[in-house]
Amino acid sequence: MIPVHESPTLELAPLEPGSRIQRSERVGLIKFRIVLAHLVSLGIFFVPTTRALVVATVIGFFVRVFAWEGGSHRYFAHRSYRTSRAFQLLLALIAAAGGHRGPLWWASQHRMHHRYADQPRDPHSPVIGGVWHAYVGWAYHPDHVDTDLSWIKDFARYPELVWLNRRHYAMPYVFMLGVYWLGEKTSLFGRSGLGLSAVIWVFFFGMVLSLHAAFIVNGLMHNQKLGLVHSRRYETADTTTNSWLFCIPTMGASWHNNHHRYMNGARASHRWWELDLTYLVLRALAWARIVWDLHPVPAKVLAEGLRNEQQRAQSAEN
Repeated sequence: MIPVHESPTLELAPLEPGSRIQRSERVGLIKFRIVLAHLVSLGIFFVPTTRALVVATVIGFFVRVFAWEGGSHRYFAHRSYRTSRAFQLLLALIAAAGGHRGPLWWASQHRMHHRYADQPRDPHSPVIGGVWHAYVGWAYHPDHVDTDLSWIKDFARYPELVWLNRRHYAMPYVFMLGVYWLGEKTSLFGRSGLGLSAVIWVFFFGMVLSLHAAFIVNGLMHNQKLGLVHSRRYETADTTTNSWLFCIPTMGASWHNNHHRYMNGARASHRWWELDLTYLVLRALAWARIVWDLHPVPAKVLAEGLRNEQQRAQSAEN
């Protein structure tokens, strides 16, 4: 396998925005797709359903979430591990097919988020733009629909990724047609003749669920008012929190305060009891030698978190 970069450490892009803009579709079209996906998903109440369809939807949901969390996020945005150019492209294809737009767009927006977390130039801060904007409104805001490749120059040097990022909208259609064919012509979902059901369940409903998993991180993981559901281990310069409640549907992305304290780690969990499904998948892929050089969280960061927890516990006792 051919390694595609030499260092897993993210170097945030120099402040030279606007140098290489890749234009996106119109804002109205992006809004239309989001609304359409939600409306069509309501069809799960009206079409024939089988247990196999439900199982396939759940599997498809987690594949999509891993594509944006393990692919667009931990790999393309933070380079927290290394892989081959072929698997790099596969991650990008799955992410695009899952309806999360182009991976370079996703990663560039996320790098901007870390650069300006909870400051005016943060693309999706609930502190600056409100919860709705952070949850979904930013995704079709005119200031954020295009891809500024100057934020993602390390991966913009791969022409196949730039091509895919520009034509990301074609991947979901290919996936949808494949799902329809499987449902209509095979018995994979319990019996044949379930093309429409497969499209509504596996494609649309699974995609909508995975979108909301990502929206939850942006919209709710910067909220310190949710009591026992959320907590802060590290005193970061932003309002990020950790949440055990969403760790499964986000595959570990809800350990958001951990992540903002040390963004380059292949794992977002900083304690043994914090479930990080993405990291478990990465460990399995590393065992299979598909990925390698998983970047660890430094011991000093983990020690800092432990000290903070002990100090809070002592303060609570007093």
